[in-house]
Amino acid sequence: MNHDELDQVYTSMAQALTRVGPARAPLFLSTLGLAALARLPDAAAATALLAQAEAACADPVAHYLAPTADRPT
Repeated sequence: MNHDELDQVYTSMAQALTRVGPARAPLFLSTLGLAALARLPDAAAATALLAQAEAACADPVAHYLAPTADRPT
């Protein structure tokens, strides 16, 4: 998936989260996460992805690059 495709998918996910609402957002994200994990080749890959996501959440900005003039967000 290239950057533009990832951006489109992210936008679709954000729109879906808006549609399901804040009360059901955790359920939506859990369902999405389990579906994505089930597509991985094995438990080791799934465990590695879980660890990566957890580590990203531990940082204040979740490993996102700082904004620049040509990439403000």
